[in-house]
Amino acid sequence: MEEKKGENRETDSQNLEEENLETEEKDPIELLQEQNMRLLEQMNEAKDNELRKVAELENVRKRLVKEYDDKLKFANLNLIAGLFPVMDNFETALEHINTENPVESLKEGVDITLKQMREVLEKNGLEEIELNIGDEFNPLFHEALMVDSDDKYDNNAVLMILQKGYKLHGRVVRPSKVKVNKR
Repeated sequence: MEEKKGENRETDSQNLEEENLETEEKDPIELLQEQNMRLLEQMNEAKDNELRKVAELENVRKRLVKEYDDKLKFANLNLIAGLFPVMDNFETALEHINTENPVESLKEGVDITLKQMREVLEKNGLEEIELNIGDEFNPLFHEALMVDSDDKYDNNAVLMILQKGYKLHGRVVRPSKVKVNKR
């Protein structure tokens, strides 16, 4: 390592000596013009590098925006593909309605289809908010639409579930709509 440093120093000093000899022989105006030309070349090179970097960054930004847009556009792809069998079951249920007992056959087809639809939604992160009559009202998960007074239940207890609530990956997408006890 020390040898290389020594060699570099010798080479550098030789180059300086050669430049000094050349500079002594050349006109100072010529030297300044040559130096000016070198500096202009370096400046142009730096500008070109900067323009290339700016163009590269712009291309990366455009690519990221396109990828983001595509992710948003196709985010529901799995959900939609999972609903195709549900639609097929609705069509099959309609085609196979028993003319002798249409209500019962339609009910059976709708039950099967609803079960399948719930499975598809659960696979995609949807879960029902667990709630029973008598549970305490929680404004984070429930929306009070009605108030009543019932001595059988505690204050702020849920008296009736008017509509089920759901969470998507833990986030409430629709709160449970309830009737709450107020004494």
